[in-house]
Amino acid sequence: MRGMGAHGYFETYESLSDITRADLFQRRGEKTEVFVRFSTVAGNKGSADLAHDVRGFAVKVYTKEGNWDLVGNNIPVFFIQDAIRFPDVIHAAKQEPDRGFPQAQTAHDTFWDFISLTPESMHMVMWIMSDRTIPRSFRFMEGFGVHTFRFVNADGQSTFVKFHWKPKQGMQSVVWNEALKLNGADPDFHRRDLWDAIQMGDYPEGNSGCSSSTRTSRTASTSTCWMRPRLFPKRT
Repeated sequence: MRGMGAHGYFETYESLSDITRADLFQRRGEKTEVFVRFSTVAGNKGSADLAHDVRGFAVKVYTKEGNWDLVGNNIPVFFIQDAIRFPDVIHAAKQEPDRGFPQAQTAHDTFWDFISLTPESMHMVMWIMSDRTIPRSFRFMEGFGVHTFRFVNADGQSTFVKFHWKPKQGMQSVVWNEALKLNGADPDFHRRDLWDAIQMGDYPEGNSGCSSSTRTSRTASTSTCWMRPRLFPKRT
């Protein structure tokens, strides 16, 4: 992975006590400390920031009831449906084992061999080869939670939720010829951008929403709730 992290806080816009009894969602305006990591997936430490690659992120929420980890990608779909094949897709995306390159990009023979044998991956391939996988900045990157969680309220009713992240600055990407120039001029472009923004007090903010689905024996309903994470440098 190649990326960067920042500390911040997670603020609950409205109480979600109707769908969960988790403490951090009970009170409007509640702020909970978080740490967020953004990164590429296939690149090593020395790879360039603007590689044509899926971006991942991890949010560690330091709640009063313990640490809670949320993991996501900047693309809403994934290569596989069967989790047992996850090691296969990761090995296929990494650099060729006999030569150690190419780094931080999946467009090489081992990857295409995997894709040719996995028709369900084609949806993800259309996303990954688009400009979505060359974000202009970590601050302009959407996020889609990987896992589905089950919230349980005080009455014991279950609600399945999926988390999404929407940057307040909007979503932006660069085009391929821009990425090539930026990688040559400043391979640390994304990390420098996040660092400089935080140092200037231009703290990245986003809306974090959970799309929910509540089922009973006869009905199903969906809704969306919104929270706000904000990033800033750790102060001791």
